[in-house]
Amino acid sequence: MRIPLHLLQWNSGAAVPWRQALCAAVGVAVPCAVALWLKHPAGLLFGTIGGLYASLLDFGGTLRHRLFTQFAGLMLIAASAAVGGVLGPHHTALFVTLGVLSFGIGWVDGSGVAVETILRFAALMLLVYAFTPALPPDGLPFFGLGMAVGLLAVWLDSLVWPRALPRRHQGLRNATRLIAGGHNAGWLHATGFCVGVCGGLYMALLLGYERPAWVAVVILFVIRPDGPDSLRRLFLTVFGTLAGVGLAWLIGRYADDPRILLSCVIGLAFLRPIALAKNLWLQSATLTTLILVLFDLTLSAVGQDVGVELLRARLQDTVLGAVVALLTMLVFNSQARRYFLAQWRRRPAEPVLPEAQIDPLGRQG
Repeated sequence: MRIPLHLLQWNSGAAVPWRQALCAAVGVAVPCAVALWLKHPAGLLFGTIGGLYASLLDFGGTLRHRLFTQFAGLMLIAASAAVGGVLGPHHTALFVTLGVLSFGIGWVDGSGVAVETILRFAALMLLVYAFTPALPPDGLPFFGLGMAVGLLAVWLDSLVWPRALPRRHQGLRNATRLIAGGHNAGWLHATGFCVGVCGGLYMALLLGYERPAWVAVVILFVIRPDGPDSLRRLFLTVFGTLAGVGLAWLIGRYADDPRILLSCVIGLAFLRPIALAKNLWLQSATLTTLILVLFDLTLSAVGQDVGVELLRARLQDTVLGAVVALLTMLVFNSQARRYFLAQWRRRPAEPVLPEAQIDPLGRQG
């Protein structure tokens, strides 16, 4: 089996979402600058998350549809965060809630990127607040500031560059119509998704991982109904995470000035939409670097050092999450199983024939 390095190529023909990148950078820059000025470490973390929200859930269309998608997503995500904070990390009800939510995510997979993204972020916040109950509530105003600035940037973008709503819009309305019409990924994929997410979290807890939620998050964002696409996402996510950890280590090693770290966070927020347009592994690398640099900036503001332990934990969690995701796909997805076995048994490439023996259609003569 050969390593599919060809998947790492940039999509040079993809349109660059400059406006979405600019909105993300502005949404992150303002609350982070305010938090740094007020010397509020938690505000850096909350402000960045709030500022990124508007760009992560911005799927185009008119302002009304864009805001409807974001506010509907915010209500569900906030509710999941509240439930996670109440249940805590070791409550049986947490696994029941996560199981129901992950089964629902697997059931509606493929119905639309908006509903899929919102539900996955809801599960993410359920885990974040369950396993980090010490998140200070005084950081919430910075989250609100980040969201307000991000939504203001989206509003200004819609005024300057108004866009009509396409028929195949990726927002919530078309997705809900598909789901109501019976479009779903089926019970087998939903069951496998639920087993993978909950099983990965249970294994991380059983092994005593410091951040078990990260294991479940890897599984949460790579498994899709399409088997070959899930395997591709898994490879690209793991590769991007490794690259992001390396880049975060370099930044943390050679940049200890909070202003430089803040510039890196803003720059990475700007690059995130562009990276996604070019290749999935680039977005994974960008987000991983952004999260780790943000932790570095937040902890350095209170005199703590991230060090290599956080990077090691991120790698460890990613490896376990990738293994669980792969096993889940091989057991519950026949397409993924056939494709993986075909690639595993694939023979080395045959020698390339001379150019004169290959016709214009690429067939060997």
